[in-house]
Amino acid sequence: MAKPATRILFAWQEMIDGNSRIAGYRIQPRAFSDCDNIDGGALEACLQQENARQFASRRPLLIPLTTSQWSATDFSAVIATNTCFLLTDLARQPEPRQLIDAIHAAGAKVATYHGWSTDEEDGTADWPVDLLLFDFQEAPLAALEQRLRALRRRRPEVQLVADQVHTWPEHRLCQRLGFTFSIGGFAASRDEEAPTGKISESRLVVIDMLNQIRSDAELKDIASTAMRDPAVVVKLLDMANSPLYGLPRKVAGIEEAITLLGRDALYRWLSLAMFHIDADSGRDRTLLVIALCRGALLEGLVGNADRQRADELFLVGLLSVIDCLLGQPMADILNRIRLPEQVAAVLLRNEGPYARYLQLAIMIERCRLDQAVVLAGAMQIAPAALIDCYREALGWASGELGK
Repeated sequence: MAKPATRILFAWQEMIDGNSRIAGYRIQPRAFSDCDNIDGGALEACLQQENARQFASRRPLLIPLTTSQWSATDFSAVIATNTCFLLTDLARQPEPRQLIDAIHAAGAKVATYHGWSTDEEDGTADWPVDLLLFDFQEAPLAALEQRLRALRRRRPEVQLVADQVHTWPEHRLCQRLGFTFSIGGFAASRDEEAPTGKISESRLVVIDMLNQIRSDAELKDIASTAMRDPAVVVKLLDMANSPLYGLPRKVAGIEEAITLLGRDALYRWLSLAMFHIDADSGRDRTLLVIALCRGALLEGLVGNADRQRADELFLVGLLSVIDCLLGQPMADILNRIRLPEQVAAVLLRNEGPYARYLQLAIMIERCRLDQAVVLAGAMQIAPAALIDCYREALGWASGELGK
């Protein structure tokens, strides 16, 4: 594998499907060098470091690519079943079909952006691409509907992707219009059309247990709370009996299971259980992946040098979308949960020493990479450390997609 000529940070944008789940990602590269241009060799090498081929063996991965990058580089090492090269300058090529055929012959799919023109017939719609991206904000809705109907008649096999989707209602509209996927910054946002939900009994049990751990309650009292919900009991027993602990016999009692797990591990699992318990929708699973990625990134940026700080930053990332999950204002939710003051300060008021960490994670999610690099520098975080932590966090969190 060629050594990368430059460090590249990839922002991974979720592709949300009709079930509100993360179906795949589009990556956005940013180079940290004196020149913003990324040559094909550096891009290919960094894609290998990102394990792009492994990911694309399971789910769609859109990789923006120029024709010059493709022509100058052998990308075979990063091509898998669901690798899709998003050609950003295909419309300017004299022979686009030949280029598309060459990429198909290499085993990858091809995507491009739909180009709006004054003509009813747009050339991009007739190219043999596999995915066609539309800027959802670019054209009036009536014109978009008309173009999509015509395209569906001519190219029923092509997958349509709505780009620049800002809200969950816009995503649902895109599904009604016939789009396969939506891309935008809406996945971690509140769904304003969703009814204000009542927190389920299972989640109330989890919240009560979290509060008991924070207040150093007796283990028998924590166990008594867990027994109010069978789902919590079953999961805790499964954890205690996992091969990780290597016990010679099965643990059958909930108090013994809690003793075995320990307060720190139990508190971390209960925080995750806020997402797992009653997570019966694709949107819940999407929020779980986003929350895990944020938490792991913030934790990784601190490392093991300050374990308490790292644990609290993990909580910040994990709980930063809890209002979206439960459909209630953050203040109402945190009134129920006893949290460290610095964690509550950033979640409620975007204040305190942890606020910049959460801002950094959100900047990367929203592809504001230049701002992320500036903020990381102010926090004395090197670009290389940021790249490595983000890669590891996303790899761990996206593993939830297959569970």
